[in-house]
Amino acid sequence: MIKHQGGCHCGNVRYSTAYDPMLVMACHCRTCKKISGVGMTVFAVYGEGEVDIEGELKTYPYRGESGKFVHQGFCSKCGNNIFGNPEILEGVMYLHLGSFDNPQAFAPKVEIWSKTKPTWFTGEGCIVESFEDNGTIERIQLLMENMDQRQ
Repeated sequence: MIKHQGGCHCGNVRYSTAYDPMLVMACHCRTCKKISGVGMTVFAVYGEGEVDIEGELKTYPYRGESGKFVHQGFCSKCGNNIFGNPEILEGVMYLHLGSFDNPQAFAPKVEIWSKTKPTWFTGEGCIVESFEDNGTIERIQLLMENMDQRQ
């Protein structure tokens, strides 16, 4: 049963999943700002095997703020960012919230690299955890804690 789906702007790439995300988070690192072209990136975290993707993708590897590579998957036609595969968390996929058909279904509970967060961003009360750096250990703990809460 498909629970969530999404894709790129032109419709060339589509994805679906039967799962709720393990975690929804916002990243304020300088690299995500540059890659996304906005003040932050917000994404839902899934296991790679939990998402079915169809369509022609291209991949752009870049070094993230942690020093590890992220492999950015984007539509080969419209260039829409779809996902990132971070080497720092092997087997995990970050689906960009804006690519979901219903992004309002999610709210970030965690933010990372808050020390470079824009002063105008307040989070509007949805952020529960905030880390000045990438908070890898803490994020892994949160992922594990949230596994049994998935619907």
